[in-house]
Amino acid sequence: MNQQKRGRSAIITLSVISVLLCSALIVTIVSFISYKKSVTIPVDAPINVELPEEEVVPMETLKAYAQQYNVSAEFLQRFFDDVIVYKGDDGIVYAPIDEKLPKNSYDFDNLVRVDGEIQYHENGVSTGIKGIDVSKYQGDIEWKKVKADNVDYAIIRLGYRGYETGKILLDEYYEKNIKGAIDAGVKVGVYFFSQAITVEEAIEEADMVLEYIKDYDITYPVVFDAEEMLGESVRTNTLTTTQRTDITLAFCEKIKAAGYKPMIYANIKWFVAQLDMSRLTEYDKWFAQYFKSPFFPYDFHMWQYTAKGKVDGIKGDVDLNIGFKDYSLGS
Repeated sequence: MNQQKRGRSAIITLSVISVLLCSALIVTIVSFISYKKSVTIPVDAPINVELPEEEVVPMETLKAYAQQYNVSAEFLQRFFDDVIVYKGDDGIVYAPIDEKLPKNSYDFDNLVRVDGEIQYHENGVSTGIKGIDVSKYQGDIEWKKVKADNVDYAIIRLGYRGYETGKILLDEYYEKNIKGAIDAGVKVGVYFFSQAITVEEAIEEADMVLEYIKDYDITYPVVFDAEEMLGESVRTNTLTTTQRTDITLAFCEKIKAAGYKPMIYANIKWFVAQLDMSRLTEYDKWFAQYFKSPFFPYDFHMWQYTAKGKVDGIKGDVDLNIGFKDYSLGS
């Protein structure tokens, strides 16, 4: 019984300490915001903190607290509009926005959440295009049910290169998926998961894609997907930003030359730290970020906002996307 009391006491003590630490961090952030942006905190705000005007928290102190308490990038990004915040290999990164790159003009106050799905509305009308991306991991898909669930397009994995072996393979469900989607009236694009380490390998991947799409009506983009993989044996780990960009360009140029629309898929870390975006302005972007509201100032045309979506006709989770451009119109 005494041990139980001591256990409860320890839990209460830890809880109090946790609350105090969180409160300190919130005070620090609010102080910094007041200094940086002169933000007015509403009187009905859940936390009411009064700070003397002369009490200014330096930016480096804010960043140190954020690092120490492992604050999420999504939370931090709310307080910065002049940098891009993401988690890097060595902690939180605050990347300056490149004003020379083309910007998007989306107003994300127009996002509306309906039954676990995010929509983009303008003047009360949904203008965002509902899409999914699928691979063998979704198993057998009932595409007519998918279409009936208002899915307008699907980006289907065509193939991938092994991140250790370097062997390129066709997705086991590619043929079934692309035929099923087209027969059901779902517009289609494809993506290839690349682990190319040379321009020659990127062209090899593009050649494979072109061979397997030539007999189908591809109305959405052909996407180059190169993502970070963890592990010492990952063959792409030592590539430089220049090499990654050269590889991306080689794939996209090959696809474009064949008359298809190339697109680049990446998350914020990959776009900002692993690619030279100044060399990729010609190509449409598919942006992956699982925030309630995305933060990516640069131009992009599709947003993948969750990997935990639910769609009729698909068992389990599926990636959900909003399209801001109808590629089937030939634009």
